[in-house]
Amino acid sequence: MNDKIKTSSKKPERRKHAPKFKNQFLHPKYWGIWLGLGLLRLLALLPYKWKMPVGKALGKLLYWLAPHRRRLAKANINIAFSDRSEAEQKQILNEHFESLGIGLMEMGTVWWGHHKKDHDHAFERNLVSFIGKEHLLEAQAQGRGVLILAPHFTTLEVTGLFISFLTNYHAVYRPHDNELMDYLIAKGRSIEFSNGEHVEPVSNANTRQMLKVLKAGKSMTILPDQRYRAKGHIEVPFFGHAAKSNPSTSKIAKLTGCLVVPTFTRRLADGRYEVEFLPALENFPSGDDYTDTLKLHQLYETEIRRNPAQYLWVHNRWNIKNY
Repeated sequence: MNDKIKTSSKKPERRKHAPKFKNQFLHPKYWGIWLGLGLLRLLALLPYKWKMPVGKALGKLLYWLAPHRRRLAKANINIAFSDRSEAEQKQILNEHFESLGIGLMEMGTVWWGHHKKDHDHAFERNLVSFIGKEHLLEAQAQGRGVLILAPHFTTLEVTGLFISFLTNYHAVYRPHDNELMDYLIAKGRSIEFSNGEHVEPVSNANTRQMLKVLKAGKSMTILPDQRYRAKGHIEVPFFGHAAKSNPSTSKIAKLTGCLVVPTFTRRLADGRYEVEFLPALENFPSGDDYTDTLKLHQLYETEIRRNPAQYLWVHNRWNIKNY
């Protein structure tokens, strides 16, 4: 079996190293991005109690400004929850766009929050409760490296921040095709830990660095649940429909001997959050990539059914052609 972790070749080759600022980013073609960044920065200055209401309003605006994404999300929700009534599906769709808007506000918190100045005493520490954190700590105590598995929910930005309050880790991310956006995302997600260690996200194209981190017994977050069409993909049932998926999680575990800890973040109605760590997966990898990938998707599906509106439905998970 070929244990290389393949990446898609459909797009230009992914950048492997943390992007740096370039003077070309000041070119007028980037001014729209800078304007959007400025608006996000202003929103980040709002008192915290206003951020979720403002985020919901932004989400309702996005619902009408992004008809393509709205139709895609509607089609995805229809596939996943075909057993629910049209009214119930519409409610999930509406709440999902509100969740997307709140996610934008959370991005501002991650990029410019109090934790950037004082990670040890950050205001954001008061917003989260941890469930099963002993599972993460027990896995780390074995010294084998830990892969913190966090699927694509709209809380993905704050998930990394909250995990940083428990442990040092490296985050794997998909570089943006736009170089300025890639620079801003990598810079915004960089974390200055309390021990002075500055950690930047690791490109998912930098397989060597990913393996190095885990073989050294360190922790790393990864979000492997989106559609994967490159050579080596595996089709597994997801909500009863075949989904092209990336078997890299079991391959990484096989190559490094790391433990895999599934992790889910939930945004609560009172403005707080909870992050749940499940026990490290047993018999993983099993030696069968299909079995391993199916096992992960069954975990994702269980959590999505519990928290449907906060999953990232604007991604074309089932490669829907017409919507």
